[in-house]
Amino acid sequence: MSLRLVSLNISSDWTVVWNHFFEINPDDFHDDSFPYALELQEDIFCFRNEKKGLILDLGWYPSMSSEGMYTLYLVKIGDEDTGPEYWDNPILKYRSRNINEITNKIHEVLEKEQSDSSEIK
Repeated sequence: MSLRLVSLNISSDWTVVWNHFFEINPDDFHDDSFPYALELQEDIFCFRNEKKGLILDLGWYPSMSSEGMYTLYLVKIGDEDTGPEYWDNPILKYRSRNINEITNKIHEVLEKEQSDSSEIK
């Protein structure tokens, strides 16, 4: 069986650095017999918006663990004085084990950053 990427609406302002966000049901991940554990790792996707100076990053923490959760970060791209990114103080950090919840939050962030008119919580 071939895995399919989760369908995301990404505006042209965002550059896909990498994307390994597959349609997987983490609710089935209970032990080492789960066939897609390798797909649930720290580097699921990374999108950059140079125009707004933002990075949207998704990972599974702890990596490849049945105890893990999707973790979505929205961080500001730093400069030479502040370092490459502001990972210690993200604009948004959202965690969920539910793929639909995390997908909805990703769309909310992408839509918000496109319109820049509403607040993300």
